[in-house]
Amino acid sequence: MTPPKAGDPRLRDIADLAGTASEADIEDEISEEIEQEIGRDLDADPDVPPLARRLNRLPGWLRVGMGGALALAGGYAFHLWHVPLAWLLGALFGTAALSMAGVSLPIPTFVRQYGQSVAGFAVGVFFTPEVGQRVLELGGVIVAAGVASILVSVVLSVPLARFGGCDRRSAFFATIPGGLAEMAGFAHQFGADITTVSVVQSLRVVVTVLMLPAGLALYMHHAVEAGIRHPPEMATLALAGGVVVSIAAAHLLNRLRIFNAFLLGGLAVGIALGLYVDAPVAAPDYARAVAQIAIGGALGARFHWLTLRRLGPRLVPAALGSTLLLIAANVGIAWVVSGHVGFPTAVLAASPGGIAEMSLSAEALGLAPPIVVAWHLVRIVLVALLTGPLFRLMERGLDRTPDEASDACAVRRDGTRR
Repeated sequence: MTPPKAGDPRLRDIADLAGTASEADIEDEISEEIEQEIGRDLDADPDVPPLARRLNRLPGWLRVGMGGALALAGGYAFHLWHVPLAWLLGALFGTAALSMAGVSLPIPTFVRQYGQSVAGFAVGVFFTPEVGQRVLELGGVIVAAGVASILVSVVLSVPLARFGGCDRRSAFFATIPGGLAEMAGFAHQFGADITTVSVVQSLRVVVTVLMLPAGLALYMHHAVEAGIRHPPEMATLALAGGVVVSIAAAHLLNRLRIFNAFLLGGLAVGIALGLYVDAPVAAPDYARAVAQIAIGGALGARFHWLTLRRLGPRLVPAALGSTLLLIAANVGIAWVVSGHVGFPTAVLAASPGGIAEMSLSAEALGLAPPIVVAWHLVRIVLVALLTGPLFRLMERGLDRTPDEASDACAVRRDGTRR
């Protein structure tokens, strides 16, 4: 698809949202624009396989149903194979396979958002007063590690720009370990390319999710299910009530323009329940599976072959390389702070993956999900506070104007980069 460029009406729409709307509204707008552009390009592109072209003529709800079936099948297969984070990774591969084959999957944004609420609730019930005290004790370590991770990402934006054929502004916001909506807002504000930033940010999360859970399972020398002792599962009625309240709280936070509203809504309700009950409880396995399928399926659907092809042959390999270096650097940070918290937990906490994905990974591996969540929340705040000032420092060394920078990553209709 053709990325929005300076002066494009789509950027004005996103700019208006960035000033007045919530993170979820901005993400909705970005997803809708990308999906509409993919649909138009699929109709016009002669390279689309005939089967994919026929499938794209089906109603959107039917294509989403097909993607959901593949996500469920992939998750179940990975579960049978004892893959770490099985339901999320299987769902991701299922929808990504269909999307990369040329089929457009207009998965509603609320699917991933509600999956985040369920995940937040499932993780929140693990919080206890003792865990809260431990998080406070680690406060200085968490802040220092978060700042180090952000600085490393700034350094890695330089080779991404050089080897990916991308301008420095877009590379900067593409490598910062923040959320999609936040980085898209920053990208518009400072004249970077929104599509490039969105794709590289999504790619970073996918690569992190694919590598770290499996790598940690091997490091810990046991199968994922071995040695994990969850507390007794709560009743289905309690789960249903908790999820309903979590989603309601998430919508309230979203109206207040709180970042990561849907995850935080579930997390807040889960923490309240965990602190209220006398004995520890856990969400049922099927609740965590549903959350993983929703998050993984929506993430896999983002990777359409037209988008990746038209970003050019250099950007995706360069993005993969910078992501691997960022993961390695954060593993190094985890090793440095491993005297304060267990190394496997520190790896997930310091990782550049998404907060929902990494907290689910910690739970699946029997680590410390509350510490992972707290660590990522602190880094999200640091990203919000430091991204603008850091970019302005970097910008002093740039000679190009914002308009020139935003056009540098633009893609022509014929698939070549400008």
